[in-house]
Amino acid sequence: MCIDSNLYDHKVVRDELIRNTIAASVSMIPVAGGTLSLLFDKYLPSTEQKRRDKFLNDLSNDLESLPNLITQRILNSEEYHNILLKTFKSILEEDKTERINGYRNILINAANDEAPNFNEIDYFYKLLGELVVDQIKILHLFYLRDCKETIWFTDIYDYIYSKWKEFDSNYCKVIIPEMMRYGIITNSIESKREFGDGYHLTNFGKRFILYIFSPIEL
Repeated sequence: MCIDSNLYDHKVVRDELIRNTIAASVSMIPVAGGTLSLLFDKYLPSTEQKRRDKFLNDLSNDLESLPNLITQRILNSEEYHNILLKTFKSILEEDKTERINGYRNILINAANDEAPNFNEIDYFYKLLGELVVDQIKILHLFYLRDCKETIWFTDIYDYIYSKWKEFDSNYCKVIIPEMMRYGIITNSIESKREFGDGYHLTNFGKRFILYIFSPIEL
């Protein structure tokens, strides 16, 4: 399956115009203007272009490897097209590998799913964009524990503090409970009764992490 990058040329032209306008404006700022102008004019366009091209090439290879029946199904799926276009728009503004791989996995899994729930998939996409990278990394620990079974922990806080020395405890106490608000993890009495102490993935949380962490591993 070949992805036509010409579909996104209008986006690139618009971004180039915005970038040129900013570069012209910052060049007028005394002292710092020249440096900022150089960054916008020389480095940022190259970075965005490389990021877009790599994502397009990687995803093209992913989709080319799918069976022909799946390829034909997604070619005729308007819902899949919408997720695809939305992703490409985000890639131009995204520089975090964790999130880029997550978007790529969403597209692969949505293609492989025989009966995809595109409302839920659209929420996966939105949720991945709202989570900070540290939350994505923490969810990956749950993925390694509950899906890959390559690590084990009971208290996620103790595990993080022992492995990631730079993490601030107060920061963790904010970003981890916040994932409960999204319905990804829980420490309810019911979950503790079934799985033991600590935080556990909800059923929704399990579907979410499987969609964003596989088959392309971090």
